[in-house]
Amino acid sequence: RAEELLSKMEVRAVVSTTSKKANSFGLSPAELPRPDALSYQNAIACWGVSAANSYPGAASRAMRLLDAMEAQVNPGFESFGADDSRNYLLDHIYNEAVRPNRYVFTTLIMTCACTQLEEDKPDALRIAFDAYNRMIDAGLTPSSDTYAYLLKCCENLLPHEAQRDQRNELSRTVFDAARDNGAVNSRLLLCLRKCNPVLYESYQS
Repeated sequence: RAEELLSKMEVRAVVSTTSKKANSFGLSPAELPRPDALSYQNAIACWGVSAANSYPGAASRAMRLLDAMEAQVNPGFESFGADDSRNYLLDHIYNEAVRPNRYVFTTLIMTCACTQLEEDKPDALRIAFDAYNRMIDAGLTPSSDTYAYLLKCCENLLPHEAQRDQRNELSRTVFDAARDNGAVNSRLLLCLRKCNPVLYESYQS
């Protein structure tokens, strides 16, 4: 439902720019609300609820929203040589307000951590760390919550005894990054204790 409302906002905003006339709401095209980063973040969070309730492919659907955000702030101007084409992209596609921030990336990682379906867990793990890497590439600084949810991903998406070595190695990498960035707090340590108790004890000693 949240994604459906978001799509309607996007379509209405694009259609409105093709006409200078007032719409049925009595607003000019410039006055119509357009989605922003918070709109997308809320829609991604709804997929987190779906993931926790075993909805198939929830993390993938959330990732598609991030892809949509990035497409609107990186619309590929280099492939449009003519000024008219560039202006069309600026008027109809480009939307700086949806540039992903660290809260958007962290919410997507949280959605992945909520995944309950066993068949979705490998993909959710990949998406979580892909989102983290994109966050770093965008020059954004992860928060302690970002690292905490990555540890939750390690705990929930690699739960089996046969995955212990991979879980421990990955969680150590996450914790080392959090420590290097000064992002260790009590909540993150709680997540570490659940995910990698040996590393937690060594850090506490």
